[in-house]
Amino acid sequence: MTAVLPDRPERHALTPSAAGIRATTGQRAGRHPGATTPAAREQILSARHVPELLVICAIAFGTQWATSTINHYGALAALVAILVSCRVPRLLPPDLLAAATGVWAAVTLFRAADLDAAIRMAYLYGAACAMFIAVRHVVRTRAALFAVGYAFLAGCVGTTVKLITNPIPNSMQARDSVMDFSIRYGVEGVNYNYTAYSLAAGVVLAAVLLLLGPSTKIEWICIAATAAVLFWGVLLTGTRGALVAVLAGAGYLLLSTVAARLARTFAVVAVPITLIAVPLGLYRLLSSEVLWLDGAFAGRATGDLSGRLYIWPYALSSWAESPLLGIGPGMLTATGRLGLGAHNLLLSVGNDLGLIGVVLYGGMLTFALAGPLRHASPVSSRVAGLFLVSQAPIWLTGHWEISPVCFVALALVSVAPVAVRPPAAAGTGRRTPPRHAEQLGY
Repeated sequence: MTAVLPDRPERHALTPSAAGIRATTGQRAGRHPGATTPAAREQILSARHVPELLVICAIAFGTQWATSTINHYGALAALVAILVSCRVPRLLPPDLLAAATGVWAAVTLFRAADLDAAIRMAYLYGAACAMFIAVRHVVRTRAALFAVGYAFLAGCVGTTVKLITNPIPNSMQARDSVMDFSIRYGVEGVNYNYTAYSLAAGVVLAAVLLLLGPSTKIEWICIAATAAVLFWGVLLTGTRGALVAVLAGAGYLLLSTVAARLARTFAVVAVPITLIAVPLGLYRLLSSEVLWLDGAFAGRATGDLSGRLYIWPYALSSWAESPLLGIGPGMLTATGRLGLGAHNLLLSVGNDLGLIGVVLYGGMLTFALAGPLRHASPVSSRVAGLFLVSQAPIWLTGHWEISPVCFVALALVSVAPVAVRPPAAAGTGRRTPPRHAEQLGY
């Protein structure tokens, strides 16, 4: 006699009603099915790391709004952000090279003839590198990148408002026209050029956020309007390098729209060659072009790029006295015969930190931009190319080597792939992970 056993459902099978009960139970227990989606995971991650994100946002805002404060306490704030996160920083090439640059700046103090001035300069190198590492450590999601980017732009807007409402002119006269660069306006207590470079970096970062794609049209309009206001601020400062930087960035964006490969090649080949060759003597071969550029701005023609054609040879000869180790941080200004800095990235870092420092510093820049340049998304590559091309005029003619503004912007660009929205996988509705994500540590 055969016993008839009641039908038992398969262990892993669920009827529609059972599936609904299981889903409802999961929701009540806090295990929402959507919690496994990338968007939900990003929201959870962002909420969990709000404290350190707020510190980084304060740094980004302060680099523009309170430059002196960030110069003094930026390193401490960066350390606080890392400690609050309760996570060990990622030891990726850009971070390791940044840390090595900061350490080497401290090592080169023994070369300094004026120890007090050298200590301050070495600290600024270390602080800028610490902020770079902290931003990359905290910004790991699209939401975090945009939050820090908005804080950065808010500081830029605040600076521009001060520039417009309470300008400090370099002359008792007023401008006859917007393009009269002989009359310059600045912010009290901040160098004219530094203000201009900072606002130019704000314009570039606004373009970066637009390329990455804001979530709403309102955000898009606000970012575009912010870029326009900051560009007005750049014009008011009358700093030619900052204006050329913005125009170079705009030109790159146009070129990358119609010839993406050519634009990328220009960014990764022509720009590095220019940054190295010009301070080492190429400007002598391009004397007519340099003089034309010098006279292209109303009221600012000097015949020598505001003295740079005299400073660069002197800075190069000073570096040649100690090519490997340099003469010590800040010593070209503190003890040099001219009492001026090199006004060029390569010559400044070369004199301060020597060839070893140049390799470390240049390696940090290279690896920071290599990630987004190698990313599968063309948007990520455009973002890195835009930053490199737009910063080149400032690196060529200004003091930007220890700027927290530059290091924070560079850090955001280096993690731009986290904000790229990958295409949905065909037939699944899921988004495919970005290529090179593991190598970048995202």
